[in-house]
Amino acid sequence: MPRKWIILLILVCIALNGAGFIWQLFEPILLYDEVAHFLTPLVLVAVVAEIIYRNGGDDEFFDTPRHAIITGSVIGLLGAAGWEGIEVILSAMGVAISNTVPDSLFDVFLGVIGGAAGAYIADHFLDRLFGRSRTDSNRPRVR
Repeated sequence: MPRKWIILLILVCIALNGAGFIWQLFEPILLYDEVAHFLTPLVLVAVVAEIIYRNGGDDEFFDTPRHAIITGSVIGLLGAAGWEGIEVILSAMGVAISNTVPDSLFDVFLGVIGGAAGAYIADHFLDRLFGRSRTDSNRPRVR
């Protein structure tokens, strides 16, 4: 992805999550929490995928679309579960955060889906960018 897009996406995630915390927007605004929990892992996985691609590690984690989606889902799961742990700690410290079990499970689900979507988008875009086959990253793209 062009560097401008990466910076813009990261800034959007920072603004989205920062505004949510500063002005308590996660609960009162319909779907704000859901968008944040989907978009953040999507952006983070896409950025991590590009870093991996640019450093030549795509043949292990992003060699096929299926592996990319699995890798993105795992990254999304770990990130979302870790964030829900932070929410539990913040709640225990007195910060007003909704961390009920159903909310946390749904947030983790959104993190997995967002991570998978980010990996799919990154894999699709980066395979084209680097001229690689969609089914075998060790072969050049056929066209």
